[in-house]
Amino acid sequence: MQPSELKEATAQQGFTQFIMSNDTARMFLDIHIDTYTTIDSLSSGWYGKDRIIDNATVSVTGWDQQWNNISIGNSTDDSMTIDGLVLMADFDATGSNLQRIVFGSNRLQGDLSADFSTYSGTYNNALLTGGTWGAASTLDRETLGSTTFHFNSNGYQANDMGMFFIINMDGPQQGLQVVSGFDEQSLSPNQWWDSP
Repeated sequence: MQPSELKEATAQQGFTQFIMSNDTARMFLDIHIDTYTTIDSLSSGWYGKDRIIDNATVSVTGWDQQWNNISIGNSTDDSMTIDGLVLMADFDATGSNLQRIVFGSNRLQGDLSADFSTYSGTYNNALLTGGTWGAASTLDRETLGSTTFHFNSNGYQANDMGMFFIINMDGPQQGLQVVSGFDEQSLSPNQWWDSP
């Protein structure tokens, strides 16, 4: 850059925030994203998971997440808006073993549509047409079918509606779960959000 060009440049202070609290590292990136994206399929978390079937514990192999015909935003004039990205890493008490990774955003505006063959995690019922704010549905490798999540951080009772992907390395919540329609503060403690 030439000195004359640098003189005209503007920048934002506080683009990145990093906090280490107890055994959790949290990084916030102050990034604004507008996107319209289509994805044929997304599958993650293929492994055996214990299930109770006919009063017996059986290991059933399957996907934690299997989404098809995904549309983020829409093709007319409404993109998905993502305000800020969050990345968290939880370690054990020794600080040497990574237990969980969380990445996503506290604030989304727009639609996410997919054929959810399997969904593991929690979603806010307010994401669905006619749904109630704060009523959470929790699923574990269950089918939602063809569904549209309507993220409305700009207008739904002044509550941010985010989305987070949670990777647990081991323990009872091992695998990849998704928390949709909540920010970090408004989600009541539950099996998918709590630290290991």
